[in-house]
Amino acid sequence: MAPGKYDATTPPKASTLDPKVIGPLLVDLRGEIDQLKKVYDVQAVMDFQRAANYLSAAQIFLRSNGLMKRPLEQKDVKRRLLGHWGTCPGLNFAYAHATQLISELEEKGEEPDWLFITGPGHGAPAVLSTLYLEGSFTKFYPDYDFTEEGFEKFVRAFSFPGGFPSHVNAETPGAIHEGGELGYALAVAYGAVMDRPDAVSVVVVGDGEAETGPTAAAWHSHKYLDPATNGAVIPILHINGYKIGERTISGCMDDLELAALFVGYGYKPRVVEYGKVGDAQPDGKTNHENDVAVNYDMAASMRWALSEIRQIQEAARSGNPITKPRWPVILMRTPKGWTGPREVGGHTVEGSWRSHQVPVNACATDHGQFNQLVEWLKSYKPEELFHAGGSGELIDPRATKIVPKKEKLRMGQNTATYDAFEPLKVSDWREFLHSKDSEVSNMKAIGAYVKKIVELNPKSFRIFSPDEITSNKLDACLEITHRDFQWDPETAHDGGRVTEMLSEHTLQGFLQGYTLTGRHGMFPSYEAFLGIVATMIDQYAKYIKMAEETPWRRPVAGLLYIMTSTLWRQEHNGYSHQNPGLIGSFISLPRNLARIYFPADANTSVSTADHCLRSKNFINLIVGSKNPTRVLLTAKEAEEHCVAGASVWKAYSTDGGVDPDVVLVGCGVEVTHEVIAASAILRNHGLRVRVVNVNDLLVLGPDEGPRAHPHALSDAAFYALFTIDKPVVVNFHGYPKDIESLLFGRARKDRWRVQGYIEEGTTTSPWSMLRVNHCSRFHLADIAVEMVCKLAPQHAISADANRIQMNWRHELRNHQKYVEETGEDPAWCTEIPEVKGK
Repeated sequence: MAPGKYDATTPPKASTLDPKVIGPLLVDLRGEIDQLKKVYDVQAVMDFQRAANYLSAAQIFLRSNGLMKRPLEQKDVKRRLLGHWGTCPGLNFAYAHATQLISELEEKGEEPDWLFITGPGHGAPAVLSTLYLEGSFTKFYPDYDFTEEGFEKFVRAFSFPGGFPSHVNAETPGAIHEGGELGYALAVAYGAVMDRPDAVSVVVVGDGEAETGPTAAAWHSHKYLDPATNGAVIPILHINGYKIGERTISGCMDDLELAALFVGYGYKPRVVEYGKVGDAQPDGKTNHENDVAVNYDMAASMRWALSEIRQIQEAARSGNPITKPRWPVILMRTPKGWTGPREVGGHTVEGSWRSHQVPVNACATDHGQFNQLVEWLKSYKPEELFHAGGSGELIDPRATKIVPKKEKLRMGQNTATYDAFEPLKVSDWREFLHSKDSEVSNMKAIGAYVKKIVELNPKSFRIFSPDEITSNKLDACLEITHRDFQWDPETAHDGGRVTEMLSEHTLQGFLQGYTLTGRHGMFPSYEAFLGIVATMIDQYAKYIKMAEETPWRRPVAGLLYIMTSTLWRQEHNGYSHQNPGLIGSFISLPRNLARIYFPADANTSVSTADHCLRSKNFINLIVGSKNPTRVLLTAKEAEEHCVAGASVWKAYSTDGGVDPDVVLVGCGVEVTHEVIAASAILRNHGLRVRVVNVNDLLVLGPDEGPRAHPHALSDAAFYALFTIDKPVVVNFHGYPKDIESLLFGRARKDRWRVQGYIEEGTTTSPWSMLRVNHCSRFHLADIAVEMVCKLAPQHAISADANRIQMNWRHELRNHQKYVEETGEDPAWCTEIPEVKGK
């Protein structure tokens, strides 16, 4: 490509679609715009935008002299210029029109419950600016008040040490979305309005963000929104044409192509485009006609969107719901870097990718660029909007005329975003326990308990699952509720508490939006595929970590993930379904938030689920099993074990675990079953065995230093469980490295062996998975004898070790032959050997 060619800001080429077919699908509001011109105060909206745009640019560039009381100097410029200018004007534009509409509704006596959710998270200068203008920032951060000192401090604080980060996060008033990773805002916006019938989420989705898989799936979210009982979303696709260095996909689509796409999604699209009125185009100078026209267009579009929403909701709430209602979507075309420098160094900036971040990034040292910065800032006429000195108001009333009078109606002060938590109503978990030695599915046991939770919390608890709730044996709740897919006539409009969609990203977004606005939820999924949302969970954890450090944010419900259909019983689906990798991701989360549980039977599963659902702020992971397994503990034993996190299982140990030759540790369902079987085998060969089970994985981690976890065992408790010098064999559900990372620093490597999943698997029999990954009872017994002989060669078993070890290895070969001949495991694989002389 020739130099300079990429600067072109020509519109996308016309599509080959027939405008006679597609054109009518685009909403025409010319009549409404003409009527609006007679009553709408467009100047007030434009003054708010002008003030917000100035503040956005000032935050990116200035470390001092934000009010421009004196001529700007290069020393006033920040030395590290950070931020994303390109999206800011569009965000300010959308925020201004949402704010104006709220104020109009307020004047009519309504109390709108509106949120503003920002997809382009690095557009924080815009969000912070609008929050400052409406007074929300000062409410939560009184030091940033409407004084000269507060104003200057506010301008300086953006992306500055001791200030605020470059993206929207938990420190941002009104935010329920971490702005670090793209793609999640749309789903979060929908989750936030579920079971809040009067709520409206205005969500701006960047056209770069729209290229992500999570956003692509989330466009279907309205199909899970019951208009009778839920609020609504006004999605705004912000098409400014470019991402960091290239055109965007939607930026290269014309109106007809976009109409075809969004009509296909199930929306009614409305295009708002700068510079389109009368085919007028910017002439290289400020085009006031286009500025005014696009504001009228956006005002009419926002009112149209709200009107469409109310028609859909009123129909559903009157008992005559519209089948497959077409919800509004606004396709907003504005120039990237709108109102910024049009050209820098001979290259186009406004309307191109060069405005994405910092347009005049050498202004601190280059006099030419500095002069451009000065002219740019002056173009907003800040002296009209901000008054330095004197006894009057710092911010001119014209800049804040559109701000709602009631503070609670301002989007940055909506209590749903920071103080809406209501405790979950729970039943006594002991009502859902099972007798010891019975055969029960852990997930069935949890399912019965969750059914009661659904019954007790019909408007504040939801289950989000990727079409797997029945497969994962949690379908008991479907006896009293339904799925909520609105395009299915069998489940629409029945208040279903279960959302099943084959997009883990969208479900995670729903869960975040739902819980961050005060409600409760859980996310069960196949183990191998829950890791799809690992980075989303990480982003959410960062949000909660900062929320806990932000004094004005109240706690929210803990998230509960249940990882089931696990690798040990995915032998029928094969190798692709065998992946416990999410466990390692959870170990890396902030230690004060992460909780990882491996309940070994039905009773510990119910106790653990009850604890997780009642938690606040925690990010809980339960690793379960859906197949029937033996109940190993009584109700009292299960409760005590779950409280301790790890304990000696005396019934399966020699003399209650006193003075062992070897310690066998189980962490997980199937692997614990093998530990108990190995204990019986070893005890029959004369070894003294202590069986320890770990339910709360992170008790194994360090109890001191930066990696310490609140649940970590003290050294005294740790060595009381595992001894100081005896061999320890751990049979772990997941990757051995995860346990080894926790033990680092306080375990002698020569006396510890960790067995776990080692990426061996195929379509085979259940017990074969244990065999090929060296986690079977015979492998554990073999390793235990080997380690006892190594650490205590004088032990009586040493003389006979080779014979019994070879017999165990022979049993493993016989099992392989049996499976290959019959296609199933022998009956003894599900049995616990009897201990002789017991």
